[in-house]
Amino acid sequence: MKDTAELGVGDRVELTFPARGDLIVLARLVTSAVSARAGFDIEELEDLRLAVGELCLLTLQGCDGGTGDLRLELTVHGDAIGVECTLAGAAAAAGPSANGDETAQLSLQILDALVDEHGRELQDGSVRAWLRKRRGGHAA
Repeated sequence: MKDTAELGVGDRVELTFPARGDLIVLARLVTSAVSARAGFDIEELEDLRLAVGELCLLTLQGCDGGTGDLRLELTVHGDAIGVECTLAGAAAAAGPSANGDETAQLSLQILDALVDEHGRELQDGSVRAWLRKRRGGHAA
């Protein structure tokens, strides 16, 4: 019998919140809880928590802050957790950010160091970023 405190293969948690940078802490908290219940050790949990914060920031790049919603979906895949972050209903920023490209590059470098796979794409007018982290060691 499965312990009700554990998450197993196929279990999924969704969180939707306003697309504001100050609310990314919610995504980090949920990620910590999910990864702990999926059997990740404390170092992997912390890597995943930080990576999800960067994933959310990357998803928000180039949009007008305060519009739209961020939808976070965490799915347990055996020895891995997959995370999708989708930005829907957000307006494009009025102009390019002075340091937007540098910020995006830094987020990508952080993701490279913390997770096994990640990506970002435009999909049906929405921005979607994703990552996957396996238990037992990311070879950085």
